[in-house]
Order: sequence, then C-alpha cells, then structure tokens
Amino acid sequence: MLPEQQDILWTFLSIAFAVFALYAFVNVVQHCREREDVSTKFWGGIFGAFLIVMFLETVHMFDLNQSQQLSFFFGKMCLTMFLLLLIWGIFFKSTQIENQSPPIIRAFFWWTTISVLLAGYTNWLPQQRSDPPPKAAVFIGEITMEEYAEMGRVIIFGTKQVAGQKAIGKGQCPLCHTFDAGDNIGRCPNLFGVGERGATRIKEDRYLNEPVKVGENEPKSNIIKGAPDQIPEEYRRPGAGGHDTMTAEDYIRESVMCPSCYVVKGFGKAGDKVSPMPVIVKPPISLSPVEVNAVIAYLQSYTTPGDYSAVSVPLPSADGGAAEEELASDEEAPVFVTGSEPIDVMINTLGCPLCHTIPGIEGAVGELGPKLHEKINAPKRIKDSRYKGKATNTKEYVRESILNPNAYIVMNEEENELFPEGLMPQDFKHQLSVDAIEKLVDFISQTEG
Repeated sequence: MLPEQQDILWTFLSIAFAVFALYAFVNVVQHCREREDVSTKFWGGIFGAFLIVMFLETVHMFDLNQSQQLSFFFGKMCLTMFLLLLIWGIFFKSTQIENQSPPIIRAFFWWTTISVLLAGYTNWLPQQRSDPPPKAAVFIGEITMEEYAEMGRVIIFGTKQVAGQKAIGKGQCPLCHTFDAGDNIGRCPNLFGVGERGATRIKEDRYLNEPVKVGENEPKSNIIKGAPDQIPEEYRRPGAGGHDTMTAEDYIRESVMCPSCYVVKGFGKAGDKVSPMPVIVKPPISLSPVEVNAVIAYLQSYTTPGDYSAVSVPLPSADGGAAEEELASDEEAPVFVTGSEPIDVMINTLGCPLCHTIPGIEGAVGELGPKLHEKINAPKRIKDSRYKGKATNTKEYVRESILNPNAYIVMNEEENELFPEGLMPQDFKHQLSVDAIEKLVDFISQTEG
C-alpha cells in the first residue's frame, strides 16, 4: 500500500456519518418544535455540536492515508456515532416518543454493520502489487553505438518525464548538473561540451595541482589523479597509460570515479577543494563499467546528434562478461521499498546518501542536502517562522519532509542561503509502502550528530 493512498470506503463511510448526523439534528429540532415542553435550544445545541464534530472529523479524514484512516475511523468516528445514537435514544425516551423513532435508524445500523464488516475483510486480505515483469537481458554485444549512447541518456535522464519534475534516471545527474548550452544555474558544472572540454582541462595548471596533484592519491575515492592506468581494472580504458597520454574520455571517467580529483572553480566546497558530487560507481548509484561507458558515449555525442565519430569508448562485448547487462528499454522497473528490508538497504535503494549525511548509515556522507540530524533539528525547524507545514512533532516533520519536501526548505548554513527548492525528488510517496515510511520515519527521527 502506498503512504498517500486513501481507501474510498472509509472516506465514503465518514461522509455518510456526517450526513446521518445532519439528519439526526434536523429530526430532533423538528420534534422539539412540535412539543412545547421540550427545549429546542437544549437538544438542538447538543445535536448541533455532534453535527459540527462529525463534520470536522470527516474533513480530517481526507488528510489521512489508508492506515491512518482505519485507525481514526474506529478510534474516533465510531465513538462519536455511538454517542450520537445513545443520546438520540435518550432524547426519544425522555420525551416519551420512542415509538416515533424513524425506521431509518434501524436501516442505518444494518447498512453500517455490513459496510464495516466488508471493509474489515477486504483490508484483512493481503495487499498485492502488480509490477511489470523484469526486463530480459539482451545480447549486448550486438547493439549499435547509437543504442549504446541512448542507454547512457536513459541512465542520466530516465525514460519518463513527469510534469513539473526534473527528468532523472539512475545516475541522478540532473539533480545538480545542467546540460543545455549557456545554462549555468545548476549546483554543479554544465556538462554541455564536456566530451571535448576534458582534453584541454587536463592540461591546465589548476588541474595539475588542485585540490591534489597529478600522481597523488585522492583519499575519499582512493583514486590516483591523472593516472588512467591505475584505476580499477574493470573500469579502465583499454590501453590507458599515464597523464601524458590522458584523453577527454579519461577525464570524464576520472570525474565520475573521483569527483574531488578536480573541482571546477565555483562549484565546490572548502574553497573549491571538495566536490559535493557522490562517487557514482559506489552505492547507492553503483554504475557498472558498461553503464559508465554508456554515459561517456552519450556525453561525447549528444552535442552532435546522429554523429558518433567523437565517441571513443568501445561497444561492450558479450565475451567480456557484459552479456548480463541490460539495455534500458522504454519501461524502467519502478523502485519500491516494502519495509521488510534492513534500514540501510532501504535508504540506499532510495538514494538518500547521494545528498544527505545520515548517522548510522555507512557511506552516507552526501553534501548536496542538509545533514539528517533530525532528533535535534526537527523541533527547531517546526518553530521557525518560515515553517508553513502541519507537523507538530519530530516524526510528523520527518514524514512531511519525505512526502512533501517543499513544505519547508532548510537553510544551508555554510553558504548562508536556502538549499534549492525541488532538489529532493517529489515522488517518494510512490516508492514507499506504509510499513516502509513508518520504518524510515522512526529511524530518521532518532538521528543526531
């Protein structure tokens, strides 16, 4: 079940209860007016209060997900309805007109009982998901360079664009990078023309010496800068040598595997010494060698549509063990977390470590978004004058931040500006079950520096 999903039956029942409360109010007022010895003001006030309470409970029901609706309906609305019927019975008894009680009361009891039993039974049944069947592996050695570059495009942008949201694929690149000529408003450099630009950048004095020198080990990624022949063999370019023979392809590959080996001026932290970009060959993104090459093929060719002469990466070979890699199709398997997974698996599956530093999660040291120290931060943010959400405690704030990230934009204290609105994905409500959201909220609510 999805965290924002509502059950139409519970919503319908709550509306029916409100309508019934209105009927009871009108019925009581009518009887009071017919008898001079019965106080219309007293009994009308009581049943008017029931009507208002039932109306407010019905409105509140629309703000709840299915699990919360179930709890609220039986915990609050049924109690209100029981008290309404009890007081209504007392009214008829005290005014000695019990024989005039309308047949609708008995019909309503029968209808409510059947509906509640049906609702309880249907919600007791195991909930099933109907995901599309897994994609079949293709013989990747037979693809063309055009198909390979398209695979890279899908890794970057995904296959589907949702209105009002960025197109983001497995690589998560558009979260920070821009790709159109002249568009430099991203949090990281514009990648337009990087396929050619890398060849000149590796000769610049700044590349040779900052933030680490060519030939030195960058500790975060454990990559030796400017040494294509020293990167892990499975990612290494065939025939790669040292810095003297380094190519634009090697520069892109190094940037993917060691973002802090070179930081473009104006796009880093600590005086442009540290890149906020995650190492995307490591969890949670974990691009494979074939996927890295596909991304490089796209970056080398997308500025010249239809011309793949500038692409230097080789097509993958099935004999080299790449046959198990899947060529992206028009339908990507949806990400969905059930809640049965360990918390670190859940967080990595959702990609949270890309942007956040999360205590208790190994490797979760992202710097693109705020640190998740919510046990301390959440109560302060709820009291912030800029806060416009509905949360009243830490757990409600964390849940709101996941399902409605733009309800409150956190201040980036280091930069003295707000974190960019829309940076966090807006569709987690489609990727988490009720159990998963509760498990995630419970964990994050306890995180502290």
